[in-house]
Amino acid sequence: MATDDAVDPADFPEEGGPGDTLNQSESTDSDELLNDDGDVVVDPPEGWSGADKFGMTAREEREGESLDQRLAEEEPDVIPDVEPPDVTPGRAHRGQIDGAPEDGPSLFQVVDENEE
Repeated sequence: MATDDAVDPADFPEEGGPGDTLNQSESTDSDELLNDDGDVVVDPPEGWSGADKFGMTAREEREGESLDQRLAEEEPDVIPDVEPPDVTPGRAHRGQIDGAPEDGPSLFQVVDENEE
C-alpha cells in the first residue's frame, strides 16, 4: 500500500481519529448511568436460541418450514402431579366441628349419617 493511498483518520473525525471522544449521549460515567459501582452488568444467555431458529435467512424465509420441522418444535403440555382430594362420604374435613371437643365429652348430639 502506497503512502499516498493511505487515508488519514484525522480527515474524518466522525469516524474516529485523534482526540476522538464519546459524545454526551454515549457517556460511560457511572454517575450518569445511575450505576454507583460501575460493575453492574447483564449476563448474556447461555445460548442464542433465537438466532439459531429456522427462518433467519432470506432463503429459509422464502421456503418456509416443513410440517416435520414445525412438529419437532412442539412441546407437550406439562400437567403437575396433583393428588385428587380424598372425598369419603360422612367424613369430617379439617376445621369442621364433629361434636366432640378434644378434652372432654361431646357438647353436641352426634348423629351418624350412615344409620337410618
